[in-house]
Amino acid sequence: MKRLASLLAIAALVATACTSSSSTPAPASGGTLVVGLNGDMVFADPSLVSDGNSLYVGANVIQGLVGLKPGTISEVIPVLATDLPTVSADGKTYTFKLRTGVKFHDGSDFNAAAVKFNYDRWKAYTKGDLQDNAYYYGAVFGGFGDASNISSVDASDATTVVINLKTPQSNFLLASTLAVFGIQSPTALQKDNADTTPLKDNKYAQGQGESMVGTGPFMFKSWTPNDSIVIVRNPSYWDSANAAKLDQVTFKPFGDSTATLQALQSGGIDLAFSISPLDVATAKGAGLTMIDRGASCNQLNLDINQSVGGSPTIYANKSVRTAVAEALNKDSYVTAFYSGLGKAPTGFMPSATTGFKTETLPAYDATKATADLKAAGLTADQLTVDLYYPSNVVRPYMPDPKGIATAIANDLTKVGFTVNLKTEDWKGGYVSDATGGKFPLYLFGWTCDWAGADNFLYTAWFGYQDNKPNAQFGWANDQANTLMLKALGEPTVDAANADWGQVQDLLAQDLPMVPIVNSQPPGAMSSKVHGFVGASNGIEYFNTVTVTK
Repeated sequence: MKRLASLLAIAALVATACTSSSSTPAPASGGTLVVGLNGDMVFADPSLVSDGNSLYVGANVIQGLVGLKPGTISEVIPVLATDLPTVSADGKTYTFKLRTGVKFHDGSDFNAAAVKFNYDRWKAYTKGDLQDNAYYYGAVFGGFGDASNISSVDASDATTVVINLKTPQSNFLLASTLAVFGIQSPTALQKDNADTTPLKDNKYAQGQGESMVGTGPFMFKSWTPNDSIVIVRNPSYWDSANAAKLDQVTFKPFGDSTATLQALQSGGIDLAFSISPLDVATAKGAGLTMIDRGASCNQLNLDINQSVGGSPTIYANKSVRTAVAEALNKDSYVTAFYSGLGKAPTGFMPSATTGFKTETLPAYDATKATADLKAAGLTADQLTVDLYYPSNVVRPYMPDPKGIATAIANDLTKVGFTVNLKTEDWKGGYVSDATGGKFPLYLFGWTCDWAGADNFLYTAWFGYQDNKPNAQFGWANDQANTLMLKALGEPTVDAANADWGQVQDLLAQDLPMVPIVNSQPPGAMSSKVHGFVGASNGIEYFNTVTVTK
């Protein structure tokens, strides 16, 4: 009931607001909120990130033409646009009318020219660091440059933007709600040479310049890597009725669930994006308030790469992939690491997702896994494998990366593998190495940006980029890619879902990944925090949050 009341309250506000979920009168404005994150940001340029920590911060600073109603995962609302766009009959032209009088945080004007500058910038990202990290643009629009599905972006006047697509794209509007497509100040981007590579030398991306210069209710102030990210109230926010009440939000990264809970109990932080499921009882006993985010909209997978660096791996053999899937005792992981706040998937995305189809996945059967692996005819050297997991981070779908990886390694060892556990720092290269196709076997997952099949199956995982299979999996299935493109161009949701169902059938046949768990990640906050509303897509806003001083 508390969550329902919160969402009904949100519905009463305009575009960008998220309103109080507490029946207690809100305390006075001002003060600082300290938020515990599951690790550090990767970059301070939202267009160049795909990790949840960076997007969590960026969504409060950068705004796009449209967004999701706070607390929801699929309801699109206008933000910097005055209304939802008009769409041409052929589904290839989107015309947005823009708000007037909006200023970027550096004082420059938001207008159609600024929107065009950003879209043109993303499309023109060069190969290497920029394309490798601008994952979302490549995944959503099929690539960069000539490969992009965006034909052109026209600023016909200061308040009108026309986005022309080469082919219809049924997920265009939903995809446009992502923080990575937020509009940043062209003045700031140019001043700090925001397209500088390598990115380690990029002041804008590293948060050492006028970074993350958007139009949101908060402004980026500072980033001390592995210590804190600070955003402050925008005193000139264009939507005065929904301006930030807090003076400042400080985000502190934690790579350890125990440390997160201890910081929350001691008052070192006021709100934890997530705590370990194993700590829920302790948190409740300490008088902390649990954050309700509704149904699961995430999935942890054991990702399998069939081709690394252009060379086939042992996982190109379906018998090996099947053996891996049969070896994993998923229910034991749910019990051991999630305290029952999750379930073994019955398909390739959370069951609440639009377009979900139940599939028959390999059941846990160590005896059958041993036989299937033996049938693959591999040598002992070939069966000595590396399994990667991230360090210095916890994710909503992965509360204990090392523990889960160790349990998986033990299960794989029982059926004939020799497993070497390897790790990389989440911020220090794990994300880019995983999505860039450098790992053969590794833990990775996804929290939905919106609850649609395309977001998981196409955007996150299997959509071709530059007409080539996603390097993350090396899964070459032209039929599946053709069906996904067909689904994106369908005129109705029902027609698209029929296509997505066929894609899921092909996934079940080929097993390019092993779904592990759909979790219900718990978060917690102190009783001094008011007005916070959770969302299962992991995008939450702080503009209406207040704290008791």
